[in-house]
Order: sequence, then C-alpha cells, then structure tokens
Amino acid sequence: MTHAVAIVPAFNRADTVGATVTALRTVPDVLEVIVVDDGSADHTASVAAAAGARVVEFARNRGKGAAVAAGVVASGAPAAYLLIDADVGDSAALAGDLLAPVAQGLADMAIAALGPPTGPSGFGLVKAFATQVVRAQTGLTLAEPLSGQRAVRGSLLRSVEFAGRFGLEIGLTLDAAARGATICEIEVAFSHKPSGRDVKGISHRARIGRDVYRATRSRIGAPRTLLHLVASLVSRLRVGGRPTSRQPARPSRQKRRLRTARVASMRHAASWLSLVQWRRRCARLGARLRQRLRSLRGSRHSPLSSGS
Repeated sequence: MTHAVAIVPAFNRADTVGATVTALRTVPDVLEVIVVDDGSADHTASVAAAAGARVVEFARNRGKGAAVAAGVVASGAPAAYLLIDADVGDSAALAGDLLAPVAQGLADMAIAALGPPTGPSGFGLVKAFATQVVRAQTGLTLAEPLSGQRAVRGSLLRSVEFAGRFGLEIGLTLDAAARGATICEIEVAFSHKPSGRDVKGISHRARIGRDVYRATRSRIGAPRTLLHLVASLVSRLRVGGRPTSRQPARPSRQKRRLRTARVASMRHAASWLSLVQWRRRCARLGARLRQRLRSLRGSRHSPLSSGS
C-alpha cells in the first residue's frame, strides 16, 4: 500500500471542489486531501473544508504552481502525490487508476490522458507547442502534455522547482525527465470543463500559453523555445488550424485511393492531386463532354439550309 496525499489547487471552484474532495477520499491509498484555495472570491475554502479536506488559503491569487508548492510543503513526506484539478468532480474517484503505476514502482510520474471534453475546446495551439517541446526534449509523445491530473513519486515532486502558474505541468515534465525519471501516460476518464472559444476562453488560453512559454524558456533557453514555437505553429497551419484528436479518423478507402493515385494528364508524373482537385477536374471534364455532345446532336438534327 502506498501512502499518498492528494493536492487540489482551486480558484473560484465552489461549484465542483466539494464533489472532487468527496471522491478523492474514497480512493484507498489517499490518506489526506489538501485543497489550496488560490485567493478565491467565492466559498471554495468553506466548501472544501465541509467535504473533509485540509485547506490552505492564499490571501491573493498566486497561480497554480505556487498553490501546488504550498500543498507539498503542508503535506509532510508521503510516498506519492496525486495532483488533481478542482473541476473534475465525482470522476476524481478514478484517481486510483492514475496512482497505480507509481504505487507499483512502474513509473515515477503518471500523467492522465483525459476523456473527451464536455464542451467546445480551444484551437490546440498551446497544446501543439507543449507537445513539440516535450517530444524534442524528452523523446516522449504525450497526448495530453498539459494534463493537470498526475501521480508523482513523493521524493521526485519534492526535489523539483515548480514553474509559475500554468507553466507547472510542462515544467514538471521537463524537470522529471532531466532527473532520469520514468514517465508514463495512461487514459483515465476524468471529466473536465475546457475553456470555450469566447473572449474569456481565449484570454484564459493566452495566459496558459504565456506561462508555458516562460516555463519552457527558463529550462531550455530562449533560442530553442522559439524554435519549438515556430515548429508548432507551422504544424498547426499544415492541418488548417483544426484541433488534433488523439485518434484521428481513418480516411475512407476511396479517399485513400484518390490521394495516392497518379494522374496521367498532369505534366509531372510525380505530381499528385488531392481529392477536391480530382473531383473538380472530373466535373469540368464532364461538363465539357456534355456540352460537346449537345452541340453534336444539335448539328445532326438541324434542318438543311435553303441554299444547300
């Protein structure tokens, strides 16, 4: 049995923090739940305390990184930690699945790849940047590089320097990899509430992007950080700015065949036509053929002129 402490950073989450704490207290290896109220203006602290959590309160908002750091200081020295966002609610009961690889000694840090979002999500720019950085610096390709749901070996988490605010997760991943830690990612169907595409959601993601950039720059330097940023932007432009899914839909057999078929009428035999271009060309060719047939039929059935 691994003794674990769950740390829940919370900012204005009176609506969900109670259910999150209640669910975490049902996880067998969790000895204590610590909620760090990051300067909330609502009743987050009182709701968390009523649900059975030990609450650490900030007088003002200091960000997620500082909140987790305060939770670690208040926790003592458990064998493992669970880092859980305050908005996962009842699904926090699944945290035992996330803790298992660390408890069994299979990993030093386990990252949760979450279930599908419950609402409209963002454009994927920050996630693409984080994916590019983690892949280049650690060799890991993570589906959710910025996931806040993590299980971490206690001595590892206490040895790292926490990045500020929303840079926490990528900083933790880079620091753990630099220490030779074993990192794994597993699918756990935590529910979550992604920010939308309105002004508030875009502003929130801009702050996340700023913090992720700062955390990355402080660890690998500005030149490499800018290089990864450009590479991620280029990759997003290539897919038309559409968010990437973890399991992209497989194209149909007809679409794959048309994408890979050589078109003999093109000047260069090595050139390829996309499906849309192929359809447009066929439509134009068909229109010309129909027009030619109508003209031939018209000339065949037209009456002979009087001068013939």
